[in-house]
This record gives sequence, structure tokens and C-alpha cells, in this order.
Amino acid sequence: FWSIHDKLRETMDDAWISKIWHVQNSSLWTYYSFQKSKLTMAGINHNERHVWHGTSSLDPSVIYNDQKDGFTMQFSIHGAWGEGIYFSNQSCFSDQNSYEPSRRDRIRRTTERPDFMEGEKEMFLAKLLVGNEIRISRSHGFTSGDLQRMTEVDVKSGTRYITVTGEDNRQDNKSNVWIVYENGRAYPDYLVRYYNGQRDPERTPYRTREEASRKKHSKRILTKGDKDLPEFLTTLAMSDPHTVQWEFFDVGWVPYLQTAHEQLEAAYLNSLSDGNEGNYDVVRVKGIDFSYDVNIKTMTQTNVEIGTKRDVRRYVSYRAKGTL
Repeated sequence: FWSIHDKLRETMDDAWISKIWHVQNSSLWTYYSFQKSKLTMAGINHNERHVWHGTSSLDPSVIYNDQKDGFTMQFSIHGAWGEGIYFSNQSCFSDQNSYEPSRRDRIRRTTERPDFMEGEKEMFLAKLLVGNEIRISRSHGFTSGDLQRMTEVDVKSGTRYITVTGEDNRQDNKSNVWIVYENGRAYPDYLVRYYNGQRDPERTPYRTREEASRKKHSKRILTKGDKDLPEFLTTLAMSDPHTVQWEFFDVGWVPYLQTAHEQLEAAYLNSLSDGNEGNYDVVRVKGIDFSYDVNIKTMTQTNVEIGTKRDVRRYVSYRAKGTL
């Protein structure tokens, strides 16, 4: 609790936490771990960071209950560095896009995240795989297309910058901003509910870690009305692996034919074994009209006949267990 409290107040010293949810979504975590494995196989440093993300008018439940990508380009914003998914190390930057429900939403919400009070907001503290980053100032002069192309694979070297990192100097505290242009590179680790202004002892019993520690170790008997830390709840989404499906991207994600799926899954499992020496990195599979070379290491497919390239993913779905 206190590490998140301190991180929130680094650039918003009038912010107070009223609730924290630790998101446990097995499907999103598996996909995030898969993205991390891709970076490892490509020899790219994970450069993992804990960063803030506000969802604006989008209910955070859309992200933490999702079973495919979590943070997606579908809900991206158009900012100073083009259309992408924005994260920041400064809470004051993401606070501008924090989620604050309408009165109707506050009345309707009675089970999953109850007791939303006037003036309270929410935003994610997420894990982000930054990987190779290219630093670009706010006054860069590039188009959105230019920025996205900077994060595409270099055909000659097979490597790329996968994140644009910018500096926003409009804040009193200069903020680093990370922008990604693809799904699955971040995991919604914590959802933080907070408010600004004077501390409310009913919602935030202690001002500091030291005050809480003194209370905890006090020998006096707690009286009725004494408060513990703000609620630290756990949001559960899905569990239990159900199916694995290999897919390529063509407008949306499209499943491979069953024979190709079996070839790719076998090659993938072999690629994870010790001493394979890269023998299973590229697999040739047949589609309805063409043949494709699928690179398990870079997760791309190349049309053998005409040379077009597409992204590939190994998607793991899960049986629903409900949400608490």
C-alpha cells in the first residue's frame, strides 16, 4: 500500500488513496508473459517499468476483465506523439485522463467496485515492457504514421524500437511518457482509487507510513472506530487454461487452419526446449491459397509467393470463473 501511496503523491502531494485493487487476470498475465518471452527470444532487454495510465471515460473494468489484450489500440488516444497507448512515470500526467464516473455510473455500480464517492477518481498502475525505446521530444514534428513506423521491424537487422519515449515539459514536474502502438505490452497490475484535497480520515486513516506504523505497534487497545489502512481488495477475472489458438493479423485476428496450428504449436514447444539451437524458429505452413513461413522468434509470417508480412500470436483462452 505505502509504496503505491508514495508513488501517487510524488507529483500530486494533495492526493489520497481510498481503495486499491490488485488485478489478477490469468489470461492477461499469460499474454503479457508471452510478450516478455518474445523480447527474451529476440535478445531485447525487457526494460520493465511500473507506470500510470488513465482510461478517461472508459470504465477500467473493460480493461481488467478483458481476456485477450487488456490495454488495446482500440481505446487509444491521439496525443502529442500520435495515436497510441500512453503511460507515464508521473501520476500528475495520467491524472489528466483519470476515470471519474458519471452520477448514473456511481448509482449503478453496486457490486464490483462499490461506494464511489463524489470527487474520487481511478487510474491504473501498470507493468509496461518498454524494450528498445527511441526518445523523441514533444516538439518533434513527426506525423502519427512516422512515429508508428519507427516501431516497426527493421527488415535488414530484424530489430526495432518498440516504444516511443517522450518528455512532457508542460508539468511543473517533467514527465516521461511512454507510447506503444500495439496490444499486449502492458499488464493492469493495480487499480488505484483516490481523491484530491484535504485528507478524509474515514477513507484514509493515516497520513504517513510512520503514523500507521506507530498505531500498529501501539500497546493500547483499539477502540471502536479505529481504522486500519484503506481497503486493499483483489479483483479476480479468469483462471484455468482452456484452449491455445495460433492466429495471424488481417484486419482482425484470424485463426490458422488446424494442420497449421498443430505445426506451429509443436514448433513453439520445441523452441522452448533446451539445446534446440534455433532449429524451430521458422515453420512453413499452408493456407487456403498460399504458403507461409512463420517465424516463431519474431512472431511474424511471410507469404512465400508474394512476400507480404503479418503479425502472429499464440492466444491462450481461459474458462470463466466469474468476477469478484
